[in-house]
Amino acid sequence: MDLTIYVRDAASAPITGAEVLVKVPDIQRQGKSNGQGKFPGGTLPSNPFHVVVTHPDYLSEEVEVTPPAKGAPFLWDNPVCSVAMSGVITVHLSRLRASPTFSISDSELERHGPFNPQAVFTWTDHGGNKTGRYLGMSNNQESIVCISHPLLPNKPGEGWDRFNHDKEPVKIDPSKTGNLVWLEWGLGEKQPRLLVAAWVPRFRSASPRKLDFVIFFSPNTRPEAGYPPDQFPWLAPYPYSALKGGPIRKDGPPALAQPYPGLGHRYLFREKWLIYQMLAAQRQAIVLFPVQPSNDWGPFQEVSGLARLVAEVTHFLHRTAMTSGGNKSDEEDLAPQPRYRFYRNAVHDPLPPAQRIVLSGFSAGMSPIVRMLTTRYGQKLIDGRFNNTSLKSLFDADVAPFLNTWMEVWDHDAPNRAPDYTRTALDKFAPGWMSQNEQRILRCYQSGYTTPRDWIQSTPLAKFTPGSLKSPSSVGGRIALERHADTRCSLVYFDCGYLHHNATVPSVAPAFWMVGEKPNDPCGADHQAVPMVTFGHAASLSGLGRV
Repeated sequence: MDLTIYVRDAASAPITGAEVLVKVPDIQRQGKSNGQGKFPGGTLPSNPFHVVVTHPDYLSEEVEVTPPAKGAPFLWDNPVCSVAMSGVITVHLSRLRASPTFSISDSELERHGPFNPQAVFTWTDHGGNKTGRYLGMSNNQESIVCISHPLLPNKPGEGWDRFNHDKEPVKIDPSKTGNLVWLEWGLGEKQPRLLVAAWVPRFRSASPRKLDFVIFFSPNTRPEAGYPPDQFPWLAPYPYSALKGGPIRKDGPPALAQPYPGLGHRYLFREKWLIYQMLAAQRQAIVLFPVQPSNDWGPFQEVSGLARLVAEVTHFLHRTAMTSGGNKSDEEDLAPQPRYRFYRNAVHDPLPPAQRIVLSGFSAGMSPIVRMLTTRYGQKLIDGRFNNTSLKSLFDADVAPFLNTWMEVWDHDAPNRAPDYTRTALDKFAPGWMSQNEQRILRCYQSGYTTPRDWIQSTPLAKFTPGSLKSPSSVGGRIALERHADTRCSLVYFDCGYLHHNATVPSVAPAFWMVGEKPNDPCGADHQAVPMVTFGHAASLSGLGRV
């Protein structure tokens, strides 16, 4: 029997020119993969042998293979490789890894001036111990309100009584059920390097058969909003530069903070409470938060780019045992090492495919989602900066698997201003996207900050919510409106002042009514409050797997 080795990328496309080394006792066989990613390895060894595959554009992989004896199957120690009884080994190479880390103490954060650690901060505790925990990760147990459906009550009150909700809050601690991982997509020496926050449920025991993903887009990272400006290929100061920000203790001096990683942390765990909301809705999914490089979405705004990102993340999770049956740790958000790989000699399960993908965006974060609604099968990466054939192949993938599993869009107050008029484009293109698949779901939540009140009746999306409009919920002349086809579409509108208001009720997270108000932008507080409520509502109606 002959040994044949195929080299593929994370999205299963062949890799040409990979160096393949087969080590058997006293013999080495070496060569490069051809245009089909194939390397003929000669006669299949009868004893255990080692395969090493390298390529300058990818992270290297190696696998120890034990040939079968007396009818037993092959055994191998790398979960992102596969070995067939015919002697065919497939090795997948990736371009995504855990971000490097830089341990720093509170006193150093106060003492040091701005600098670029080229890594994400982890915490050195007060005893000088390097904890390996991402800086700022508290993951406290919090009491969270569980939103109900329909969203609006007949007689709204203050605080959470603006909405229908469970009688008692639930206590949520994300660290008990999952992990935050900071990821670098791209090897980042001369080629682009992009930062992604991933919250990963802690799968136990056997590998999950399929995976659900929620990909969330925040508003733009403009320099005037405090994000250090950068330009393609985004190697510095994006994504790790540390600047002086607010104090970390009462009356303390300004302390260092990392604006780009800080954005993901705030949205997931504090400012918008996305992970808490999803867990309160009893839904389980891998949440990806692409961190926009300096007001430029790059490949994040194309389906071919996101298809590659999902494939790369899936590879990473399997490689590090998060989905390959070895995830038994109860540690809270310990940062994995950049080159960490799980080893176990076994017959490994294949990588679990994506089952359902949700794209969700707040404010200007809806713009890239709307752009992707018209994507067609076979479409390649359009971004002209990736026209170099080699570079394009490193950041795109076949869009078909993504389009086949992209089943939901959650819109949290899309804006409608120049140059792209996102809400108008959503009204125009979302009906076509919905009509392509009867199982697709759309949830739209708009406020008076972005949208006129009559939108909920005039939008072309209304055809997906047949029937009369629910009687408005009104407080002091400020109303909220909703219409639903529960399995497919929701349209919700809030007047300015319905969300942001003075309340005497106890503060229970997320306290949407307490968002700070700017004197020159009085309705902006309502706008910021929208995803603090609506993300959990959309999750509760979604087809995502249940916890």
